[in-house]
Formats: sequence, C-alpha cells, structure tokens
Amino acid sequence: MDELRDEYPSGWRIIVQNESVGYILDALMDALPSREFTKSELATEAGVSRQSVYTHLELLLALEVLEPVANSSPQRYRVAADSELLDLLHQVNGFVNGKLSQ
Repeated sequence: MDELRDEYPSGWRIIVQNESVGYILDALMDALPSREFTKSELATEAGVSRQSVYTHLELLLALEVLEPVANSSPQRYRVAADSELLDLLHQVNGFVNGKLSQ
C-alpha cells in the first residue's frame, strides 16, 4: 500500500511530502497578499535554502500561491491575493488551533 501511495500520492501528500514546502507555505500564509519576494528573500523568510525554493517553485506556481511579477530583475514572485489554497490553509490552521486550545 505504501508503494501505491508513493506512486499515486493524494494532493495532501504532494503538499506535505517535502518539509520545505510546508515551511514555504507557512511563510506565505504569514505574508500579506501581494507581497513580493525574490527566491532568496522567500528562502530567508521561510527558513529554507534557496535551492529548496528553486526546487519547489513550479509546484508553488501550479498551486497558484505565487505568481511571477512581470519585468522584474531579479525575478520576483508575488503572493497570490486570491489563492484558494492559502485560504483553505488558513481555515485548516484556525480549525486545528481551535481544537487544540479547548
């Protein structure tokens, strides 16, 4: 069963299978909508390596939590103001914190 889960991971597993993605998403949840980052700035903010940001950038763009800023050099990325995933993660965060504080 483990092999099957690894071969066909759920969306949840895709997000949490790499610790760096969790740290990056956590940092994006704390950021104001439309805040801009370079890869290096995002890495510093999330507490991960720049290589981790580079490795997971396509996933973050596909999940629409980041969007590239046009004509920026070095390339900058903006926290997507209307990110469904970040909204859902805020809801999960509130649910978990509410349950744990009871």
